[in-house]
Amino acid sequence: MINPLAPEAPSLSGLGCSKILICVASNDALRDRGVWYHDVVKQSGWKGELELFEQEDEDHVYHIFHPELEHTEKLTNLMASFILQ
Repeated sequence: MINPLAPEAPSLSGLGCSKILICVASNDALRDRGVWYHDVVKQSGWKGELELFEQEDEDHVYHIFHPELEHTEKLTNLMASFILQ
């Protein structure tokens, strides 16, 4: 596995996909890393579609542990829509 944020990592400008959706939760210990990844991709000059979604007041993988929540449905719909675009 390569850390895409390491100084010696190759540029992200050559990513082979046309779009990226990064989803984070405000109370997740990994939130800042997801936002950082978004920012690094954006600054790399990559030409694809980049989207960052942040759910407030939730923890890591909240959508798995709480599928009944309204904002879990919102996230699921967002991911499905993004994939089907």
